[in-house]
Amino acid sequence: MSIFSIFKRRKTEPPDMTSAAILRLTQQYVPEFYRDSKHYKDSKEFLENNEWGLALESLIEMADESGHYFSETFWLDLATCADKMQMTKEADYCRQQVVKNERELRTKTPSGWTTIKLDDTHYEHKIAEVVEDKWTSERHKKDNLDKLLKQDGFYLKSHGRTGTIYYIDNGKVLGIGFEMSGVPQYDLLLFFDNIETWSIPKGEPFSVSQKTRIREQLLEWLRTKGIRTDL
Repeated sequence: MSIFSIFKRRKTEPPDMTSAAILRLTQQYVPEFYRDSKHYKDSKEFLENNEWGLALESLIEMADESGHYFSETFWLDLATCADKMQMTKEADYCRQQVVKNERELRTKTPSGWTTIKLDDTHYEHKIAEVVEDKWTSERHKKDNLDKLLKQDGFYLKSHGRTGTIYYIDNGKVLGIGFEMSGVPQYDLLLFFDNIETWSIPKGEPFSVSQKTRIREQLLEWLRTKGIRTDL
């Protein structure tokens, strides 16, 4: 894909979208990994005080200081915002970063993501919580979670080689991710031990004793289903 097709295919911002609205949206899609940075905090403060140009410059400085590749949407939104404020230098710089991404990564970084280049073949990504929340909401809809909530217990929902085991307890939901095992002794590999909060209500913590109880119930349920895991 040429860099010109990136610019051409992207939808233009609505004419009634203000600079402040674009900046607010851009901040919302910055991954949480960067939100403790001084530049991000400065950008939030500048925006609250209607200092839009400084808020934009702070977001640029945040991305530059990280040394990471921010998404094309991030840079193009800032370029649009800079155009609206007649900040020609900043608008040009933001569009240059899209060209740099295309040249150095040869792939697009989705909106709400950043790409960290570890070496020529290995990359790491940071993803904004708002993006992950959207994925979760879509997965819950596909898995008919509303129907599962009617009765407590465990439910397994798979999507190809991955999926979720839902634990329902009096309206609360714990989503336990899994993937198909590549070794003969296990059927599934579970992502349970690092879970510290309920999925619904989101972020509500549970005690060590609660987690131990859920783990024991899960092991018993897996045993009755004949599912071998690494838990």
